[in-house]
Amino acid sequence: MAKESAEEKLLKMMQKKGVSVAAKSSTTPASGAKQFKFTFSIHTLNVLLFLGIFVCIMAVVFELRSGYALLTSEVSFSGDGRQSIPLSEMMQPSVRKVDYYLKKVNERNIFKPYAPKAAAKALAEGLKQDMSQYKMVGISWLDLPETASVMIENAKTHETVFLKQGEKLGGVTVKAIYTDRAVFSHENEEMTIKL
Repeated sequence: MAKESAEEKLLKMMQKKGVSVAAKSSTTPASGAKQFKFTFSIHTLNVLLFLGIFVCIMAVVFELRSGYALLTSEVSFSGDGRQSIPLSEMMQPSVRKVDYYLKKVNERNIFKPYAPKAAAKALAEGLKQDMSQYKMVGISWLDLPETASVMIENAKTHETVFLKQGEKLGGVTVKAIYTDRAVFSHENEEMTIKL
């Protein structure tokens, strides 16, 4: 007996499986229920895409026609009840000379916070009244700037007080001490006193 080759064995196995698969598929369900098969092919997909593109093109054409109809229609403003005012009667803004605007620009320093002049004068007057009874006599310091202190004399009692930066005298705070001047502050008001 001739020996079977590997190809022949494979062919026999495929034939046996084919018969068993065909036998299984030929049997119908006993319950009598219908099987629903849904097939989706490339042709069906192409038809659906074509219909979608056609609907989009029709929507664009409709929007263009309605927009063109709005552009060509005549606009009437007579229904609002207002009377038209001639251009000559309309109030035109008055333009001033260039000197006026240059003066405003030169008055304003962009590197300092804005304070109207009247308010700044009122603030300065309040601090001047607080400091009116005191006189700065001198400034002393040791080796470091942190040791600097200002010497303030009370004009009425002739008493001298040494104050460092951050200390208060009657509600007035010493904000900064320099070699030739000191800065005092009270309620957002500042005043510089030079020696």
